[in-house]
Amino acid sequence: MGAPAPGIAAQSYLLAAGRGKRAGGPKAWLLHGGQTLLERQARFLLKRFAPGSIAVSVQADWLARCAQIHRAIRWVPVDPDAPALAALQALLKAAPLERWAFLHHVDMPVWEEGLFAQLESAAERAQEAGAEAVIPVCRGRAGHPIVLASKLSAAIEALEPSSERLDAWLKSRKACRVDVPFACVLDNWNAGAPRL
Repeated sequence: MGAPAPGIAAQSYLLAAGRGKRAGGPKAWLLHGGQTLLERQARFLLKRFAPGSIAVSVQADWLARCAQIHRAIRWVPVDPDAPALAALQALLKAAPLERWAFLHHVDMPVWEEGLFAQLESAAERAQEAGAEAVIPVCRGRAGHPIVLASKLSAAIEALEPSSERLDAWLKSRKACRVDVPFACVLDNWNAGAPRL
């Protein structure tokens, strides 16, 4: 595997610890093309980020299995019943946000190199404009991955996971919305099957 491409967005946070009740089990281990979703996401991210710059929230009893995917990725154990915001806060503590960082969930099939390249270019422009986040938009709807500026770290860690959501909170921040041609930014596997 070649070296990750250099760029302004040097980190990736992946939320993967959920129980997947609507999907009939944890979505991290659902199969797609002979790979689990977690493996597929990790292999894609490793093309763009150094392993130590990828932090993934997982259930504690998955750690040995996750290490088989890649030992240098930061596998961060979290409570699978905790809100997604709590998982992100755990990732921020384990792998502090130092530059711009991508964030998405394991069930989002956003493994498109062109999408990440477009959002990274947008982050460069957003930084010059003083923006704090970059949000992809397709067909008028916001999607994932979002890209977060390092200056948001302390504010995100101070949010209350039981009553606040990151997407709602970001509406009060200076975010750059970027139109993208990739419909996958709106897709997920909530029902246990891809909406591709």
